[in-house]
Amino acid sequence: MVAAKKSKTKVDTINSKIQMVMKSGKYSLGFKQAVATLVQGRSKLIVVANNCQPIRKAQLEYYALLSKTPVHFYSGNNMDLGTACGKHFRSAVLSVTDIGDSDITSA
Repeated sequence: MVAAKKSKTKVDTINSKIQMVMKSGKYSLGFKQAVATLVQGRSKLIVVANNCQPIRKAQLEYYALLSKTPVHFYSGNNMDLGTACGKHFRSAVLSVTDIGDSDITSA
């Protein structure tokens, strides 16, 4: 009997890409730091949790539009995003400034 090949879901792939950025790239966690990197033009990607406050989400989208930075809406909540980052606290926003060895910008 041949075991069925387990395909990766989209959440698994984005989590693995986030973990690769944590190991080899540069990032900042939190809303204020994300806005700062967007205003300075250093951010390559913004990852927003699904339970981020709507006004903050709108502000991030606006700043990202001005700086031509892609925004990825993470399917999990802020606790899941913090765990995917390898942290023991919640984080609603992740700003990637250097992707390192990962290919997270194609997510």
